[in-house]
Amino acid sequence: MPGLDILPTALSAAAFCLSVYATVTAQRQSSDERRRTIRGQLTDVLGKLTVLQLEGAKLQHEAKSDQDYLATVRGVLSQQNGFLLEQAVYLSDEIPSLVKTYELNTIAVANATAGNLLLAEKYFKSAIKASPNPLYKSQAVRSYAMFLYPLGRLSEGREQFRKALAILKGEDNLVRSTNGQTYQMWAVSELRFAGSPERANEHFENARREFVSIDAEAVRNMFLASLNAATGLIPPHPGQEGRTP
Repeated sequence: MPGLDILPTALSAAAFCLSVYATVTAQRQSSDERRRTIRGQLTDVLGKLTVLQLEGAKLQHEAKSDQDYLATVRGVLSQQNGFLLEQAVYLSDEIPSLVKTYELNTIAVANATAGNLLLAEKYFKSAIKASPNPLYKSQAVRSYAMFLYPLGRLSEGREQFRKALAILKGEDNLVRSTNGQTYQMWAVSELRFAGSPERANEHFENARREFVSIDAEAVRNMFLASLNAATGLIPPHPGQEGRTP
C-alpha cells in the first residue's frame, strides 16, 4: 500500500527532527550552564576585589608612619588587585549582558586604583549605561564624577555631579539620603582636588539640608554624623586657628 511506503520515511523525518531538537536543547542548556558558572565566578572575584579595597585602605592608614612598610603594603596590594582585576575583566567580557551596574562600577574603581585610567573610564561609562533605574544611574554618574576630579578634569566632574542630582527627583528618604551623599562627595572632591573650600562649604550645606529632611531619626543621625566628620576636613579661616567655640 502507498501509505505504508511513506510511513518509514515519515518516521525517519520525525526522528531526525527530534534529534535536532534534542541537540539544540542540549547545546542551549550547556551554554546557559556555562554562563551561570561564569556569573558565579565573576561574583566571587568582585567580592574579593571589594574586600581587598577595604583592607588596602585600612592597611595604608595603619602603615602611614612607616614609609618602608607602606611601600611594601602598596606593592602587595597592587599585585593582588591586578591579578583579580584581570580575572574580572575576562569574565565580564564573556557574559556582557549579565554584568550589572554595581559590578561594572567595581571593575571601574579597581582599574582606576591600578592606574588603568582609559579602561576605568570605559567601565564607569558602561556602569551608567547599564543602570536599570534612576537610583542606580544617579549613583553610577556620581561615581564617575569622583573619578574625574583627581585627574584634574574639574569642569567635567562638576557637570557629572549636577547630572547625578538631576536624575533623582522626589522627597522621600531614599532620594534625600542619596542626593545628600552626592552633595557630600562633591564637597569632599572640591576640597581635596580643586582646593576650593568655598565650593565645598556650599555643597556641605546642601547635603545638610537633604539629611535634616529625612524623617527616620536613626537614618538622619547616621548621615549627619558622617557629614560632620567630613566637614572637619575644611581648614579654618585665617585668624580662627586655636579658637574655641
